Amino acid sequence: MTSEKRRLPVLQSHGEDEGEERPPWHWIALGTVAVFLVWLPLAGLVNTLLRRMLERTDDAGAPPSVRLAMVGLNVVAFALAGAAGGYLVGRFGGRAGRREAAASGAVVAAIAWAIALAEGAPAGALGWALLLVVMVSIGGAASYAGGAAGLRGRPGGAPPPRR
Repeated sequence: MTSEKRRLPVLQSHGEDEGEERPPWHWIALGTVAVFLVWLPLAGLVNTLLRRMLERTDDAGAPPSVRLAMVGLNVVAFALAGAAGGYLVGRFGGRAGRREAAASGAVVAAIAWAIALAEGAPAGALGWALLLVVMVSIGGAASYAGGAAGLRGRPGGAPPPRR
């Protein structure tokens, strides 16, 4: 009988065989999920605070300052979530980079726009088209910036390999 201990190969793995790297388009989907996971709690917090602000007003309609706060705080929450999702794509995305990060933010904006459109709020065709352009611009830009920050945060600051 030998006194030598057997070790499991899985536990001895040093990361040499990590499997295949995900293609860059997979990171668009992962970034989209990440943006939603950050945005939903932030939007809930922002809208809870805004609801409290509205309860303090005695007017039937919200004053312009509260309306501006409603839009502004929701934009900030969306931009922060986009930056966080973009950072994830940039930092851990393998061959994915700023482009895939920006695409994930744009996809989230388009999905959110479609949900708002389905809710049926009156805005007219021009209003809805303008809202789509603004949301995609904010989501794409914030996620692009997050992706750029994520690339700088990679070990050794290594950019993704060129395709």
